[in-house]
Amino acid sequence: MALKIIITAPVHPFLLDTFQQKGYTVQYEPAMSYEQLMKQINTAHGLIVTTRLKIDAAILEKAHQLKWIGRIGSGMELIDTELAASKNIVCVSSPEGNRTTVGEHTLGLLLSLMNRIHSSYKEVREGKWVRDANRADELTGKTVGIIGFGNTGSAFAKLLSGFDVEILVHDIYKTGFETAQIKAATLEMIQAHADVISLHLPLTSLTHHYANAAFFNALKKKPYFISTCRGSVTETAAVLAAIQNKQIRGVGLDVLEKEPISLHTGQEMAVLEALMMHPNCIITPHIAGYSHEAYYKMSKLVLEKLGII
Repeated sequence: MALKIIITAPVHPFLLDTFQQKGYTVQYEPAMSYEQLMKQINTAHGLIVTTRLKIDAAILEKAHQLKWIGRIGSGMELIDTELAASKNIVCVSSPEGNRTTVGEHTLGLLLSLMNRIHSSYKEVREGKWVRDANRADELTGKTVGIIGFGNTGSAFAKLLSGFDVEILVHDIYKTGFETAQIKAATLEMIQAHADVISLHLPLTSLTHHYANAAFFNALKKKPYFISTCRGSVTETAAVLAAIQNKQIRGVGLDVLEKEPISLHTGQEMAVLEALMMHPNCIITPHIAGYSHEAYYKMSKLVLEKLGII
């Protein structure tokens, strides 16, 4: 009898084709709900997930035949990996597959903010031709603070190597990454000296609301603030207060505390709308790691790590 794989999210055809070629039975339901998965998980040998469904104890206790979980993308916060390991369920992810595109998206957000590209285009569409108020800030010569130096933080730094910038990196787990351009730094050093701050942190109990009121109150140079990691690493109300109080020069977010926007309550929506109305704010719909190339690479990496190919 063929082993069964449940796929709970849209994936590159390469993943589906490979499983089928290897003789697996594939149940492909990109819109599968938590409740539906609960009913089906006892039949699965393998499970493919992204960021939508929580693979918690309730699911895992019913996963009697499950041997592995493949996470398309980075971040394992929705999977109870400790319980999975106790049940000999292998968990793999593919952060290497989308680190390049996240780095590029981060740079894109930053350059658009610094050069007023998004806001001046909006004015042009409205028939306005404003030049003086749209003078750019050059990235060259600036100090960029990167908090979190894993796959995406290091990918962003690699792209910045083509600019004449100083890079300050804060990572409590990593050492040995310093170069002529990249220096290890404390959070306080970044808050004091950075013209740009970019977050590249996983979501854990330590990083939830990492960028909060105290974080922004400690800033000295009115930096541009970018986050392409996890929405709940940043407290939305604190970002709004920071830009209203001119503690930051601009904000670029690819992630929100609640996704999609429809999940926001009345007060949460009021805060988000106020932030989105600010001319120096860009919010994109969690697409930083979603390029066509990454879509393929993430699937290929999961298959490689699982030993399927």
